[in-house]
Amino acid sequence: MSILYSKFDAEYDVELEARGNGEICEVSFEGSLDSIYERYKESHGNMPRSLSLNIVDTFASGYDYGFTSVDSGYLERLEALKELILPKSIKEIKLTEKLKQILRDNNVLIRGAFDSYAEQFAKEQQLNFRPVDFVFASYDGQHESMVLTMMFKRDGRVVVEVSLSSSGSSAGNSLGWISYKELPAEFWKNLSVEQVAKLSTSAYPAVLADGRLADFMEKAKLRVIYTGAN
Repeated sequence: MSILYSKFDAEYDVELEARGNGEICEVSFEGSLDSIYERYKESHGNMPRSLSLNIVDTFASGYDYGFTSVDSGYLERLEALKELILPKSIKEIKLTEKLKQILRDNNVLIRGAFDSYAEQFAKEQQLNFRPVDFVFASYDGQHESMVLTMMFKRDGRVVVEVSLSSSGSSAGNSLGWISYKELPAEFWKNLSVEQVAKLSTSAYPAVLADGRLADFMEKAKLRVIYTGAN
């Protein structure tokens, strides 16, 4: 069963988040897009002018299911589409003339992992490409655990989210907290892995040992990555 979540007035007027299996299509969500548009219009008096669709990479999160294709007809209904986030499990999007026009007229930002179909798709359609947010290190100490996530914001900023939880902490508990540390928009050009790792002293060895940050920075140097506001 496919599930679609939505939130209003975040970085885009409407942000859609899809988690599920198989193909993303209108049937999967049983008219939920109509409901979302109706609720937005009731609240704002008009249709959304910007929209993001995040197809969550459930395989990367350890699940044994995920979306493998996207119905062009569903994407055609997202006429305000500004950002499309694709997981590695998506290998093809069949383009129609209407969908090509939406992508071109909205200058849709494509986001995904390096060496993925998302990156290939952006290049073929001459669209801007930006990496997807990703966890690049985690640290488990005797009394605390920490997760570091690289986040690429709509306005072009790059932010490291540091999420710390201590023994006995839970959501809303003072023993856990989240902080954000901003990096230069193209940090991979001017900073070393060690300099980025030092944003969190306790997680420094874990960042270096993990290797995901180093791999990302090496690949980023060889690519044209969109870092402007979207």
